[in-house]
Amino acid sequence: MRTLDGLYCLNDLHEVSGASKKHQPANFLRLETTQELITEVENSSDLRNIAVNKNQSRSGGTWVCKELVYAYAMWISPKFNLEVIRSFDHSVSA
Repeated sequence: MRTLDGLYCLNDLHEVSGASKKHQPANFLRLETTQELITEVENSSDLRNIAVNKNQSRSGGTWVCKELVYAYAMWISPKFNLEVIRSFDHSVSA
């Protein structure tokens, strides 16, 4: 996955996940829950980078912070979503 200024390319993740039209990064970014997460990330005091950067340069793509990479991966993969939930549960239950 390409990185640029501390951001990650969602288009790369979309490609390796099978490039399903319903899972295009633009669809994810339009979701109300995604917009709310972006607001939370941008308002967090520990933020070092912007949450989203749609790059119009030659390399193009939608570049996002790490938190949005995880959210996108959980959106496109119920299996990954479940693994994250179980990992979190294990870490707080141990």
